[in-house]
Amino acid sequence: MTEFAGRFGESRIGVASLAVTLTFLICALLAPLISPTDPYDLSRLQLIDALKPMGSHQVVPGEEFRASFAVEDGVAVAQGDAHGLAAQSCGDACLEVRLDAETPLASLQVRTLPAGASVEGASKHPVQNWWTVNTPAGNSVRIVSDAPLPETFNFSVIARSDDQPTDLVFHLGTDGFGRDMLSAILYGIRISVFVGVVAAGSAMVIGTGLGLFAAWRGGATDALIMRAVDFMLSFPAILVGLAILAVLGSGVGKVILAVVLVQWCYYARTSRSLALSELNKEYVEAARGLRLPAWRIMARHVLPNCMPQIIVLFTLNIAAAISLESSLSFLGVGLPLTQPSLGMLIANGYEYIFSQKYWISFGPGIVLLVMIVAMNLLGDRLRDVTNPRFER
Repeated sequence: MTEFAGRFGESRIGVASLAVTLTFLICALLAPLISPTDPYDLSRLQLIDALKPMGSHQVVPGEEFRASFAVEDGVAVAQGDAHGLAAQSCGDACLEVRLDAETPLASLQVRTLPAGASVEGASKHPVQNWWTVNTPAGNSVRIVSDAPLPETFNFSVIARSDDQPTDLVFHLGTDGFGRDMLSAILYGIRISVFVGVVAAGSAMVIGTGLGLFAAWRGGATDALIMRAVDFMLSFPAILVGLAILAVLGSGVGKVILAVVLVQWCYYARTSRSLALSELNKEYVEAARGLRLPAWRIMARHVLPNCMPQIIVLFTLNIAAAISLESSLSFLGVGLPLTQPSLGMLIANGYEYIFSQKYWISFGPGIVLLVMIVAMNLLGDRLRDVTNPRFER
């Protein structure tokens, strides 16, 4: 093991790829703990945070205050709970409406004023009898009239406070649903790594078992399994995945099944060729001479000598599985919107690319690229170290 680690560490690229791969694995395992928000919690998403650029703060929507007033002989009386709103006379043909709160107002709207009355500094609705003042000074407005106000009339007030920024910073911006892209990427890494590891591991178990079985039995069994391998290898992986998911539908389990059906044949062919080479060696003949059962010879003697190459293939196929899952999710047949993988996040931002909202696809795309490249480089280095042809 020490010699293996020493040979592996001779390559700086190999060490860097291992460090990057381990970083992604840690992010996948600790995503719920290190992500600023939970992108799966739809109850906490708000459209006011949608499509915010990188470095923006999360905003809490302002409150809305409503009140109705009845005016009799110049005295305004609130009808029910006024929510801090008050109205009082400010002279002849004048009423002042204000909100007794320190929260600055974004707007204050007065509705159903009598004929001839207006609100100072306000814009009137083109159809309705509504007067709106944006960011009123001192949280107050004045209702004025060129003629004396009627002795009795009613009006209503709607006040909206300013949106308040929070301490949460969207370092990588938000998408069209208001999800924090950093949190979505961390959870996307978790899903992509889970799909890659489980799918590649399942394919390794199935394919290696079939390959060893074909090598041991030979004859018609070997021919049947290898023709199935040739049949599967004749189709593009993306086409097989699309066909399977078109029939079964989307979902994590169904994506894993699609990847397993694509990748098992690589392990079967590799393990068969390695096993055929090992079966001709003396230690296998000795085990047969001891009348050991076939399963024990294959599992305890042949398989361990085949594992280094299979592990290298497993490392490379994790990256291939992640790439296939991302491609299927990008095409809309992989994972659902409620479980965004990196491919789904890239697809979500595709429609915003031409409107300068590049960060929605840019972040997940860079992460996916770095992850796949790092895993491929790690697999290449493991192959070089375990290949006896490269021994000095």
